[in-house]
Amino acid sequence: MDTAEHPNATAYRRTAEAFRARDFEAIRSLVAEDVVWHVPGRHSMAGEIRGLDELVAWLGRLGELGFTLREHDVFANDEHVCALSYMGARRPGVAIETPVTSVFQDRGGRQVERWIDPDDAAAWEAIFDGIHGKVRKLPPRKGEVRF
Repeated sequence: MDTAEHPNATAYRRTAEAFRARDFEAIRSLVAEDVVWHVPGRHSMAGEIRGLDELVAWLGRLGELGFTLREHDVFANDEHVCALSYMGARRPGVAIETPVTSVFQDRGGRQVERWIDPDDAAAWEAIFDGIHGKVRKLPPRKGEVRF
């Protein structure tokens, strides 16, 4: 059985690591200029993010929110990547996380489009705006990287 990861899955993992490290130059090398992200919700950062410059600015704003990202599983083929992740926020008064499924379209090993589907809509909103609904409270984790 071949256990080698598809190159597009590896590219996604590199992008996620670059995001956690706030290495926006690395992100620029892994994401297409004409990228489109579809960010669901009613929060202040929801909507379509169009273009690499807009995406990098959007990702930069996540640092103010204490945004967290960790992967559960990533799989891919020549055109798509599916990332099963946990996204959340840790900042004063907010310690939440929700499972999120993201589907990416890739072109030549670079992200072209992303659709984000959070499991818990109330937690997703709270990540961005601190609106508390049904949220999963989290204890602090040793060694966790915050943005």
